[in-house]
Amino acid sequence: MSDAKRRQALASLAALDRRAFLRLAGIAAAAGVLPTGCGGVPAPLAPPADLRLRFLTPRTYAVFTAAAARIVGPAGALRIEAQRLAPGARAEAFLASAPSLAPSLRQALLVLEFGVPPLLAKLRPFTALAGEAQDAILRELMASRLATKRRIFGGVRSLALLACYGDPASREWIDYPPASPRAGADIEAAHRYAPDA
Repeated sequence: MSDAKRRQALASLAALDRRAFLRLAGIAAAAGVLPTGCGGVPAPLAPPADLRLRFLTPRTYAVFTAAAARIVGPAGALRIEAQRLAPGARAEAFLASAPSLAPSLRQALLVLEFGVPPLLAKLRPFTALAGEAQDAILRELMASRLATKRRIFGGVRSLALLACYGDPASREWIDYPPASPRAGADIEAAHRYAPDA
């Protein structure tokens, strides 16, 4: 992982202001909009039995994996579903290098999972929603007037992109670095400006 990508992910996760988040979650809990029952983690999203989690819980691992599959698009989602990409495991490894970010990320993922109206426009856990409904919730967070909701999206998105595209297994679908250069694909061509294009 490059230093620039790591710094960007750290900045996005650090923006998840713990005090603002706790205020929002406290208001939601006091209003009775956060459900108390947790249920089980959906099996396809659960962490592997041999993975020891120190920073994520099985639930937050599942929520992160589901969100990452929606954020990286169809090609990445297919690889996550086939367990060829493991964004939850990559996030767990990343948090080992920045453990102070883990509590804020866990809280953000729990809001994503269990938030209901008026906090989020859903009545079921995020991991129980169909893909289109998950996309709608992520768009709601991204476009919210509330800065805390936008920060939740920004933090989860940054880490999802880092976890998926930073995984060497992603190279098969993004074709980087290319096995053989494509015709006309050189640095000069990339910097050339074509005014008629």
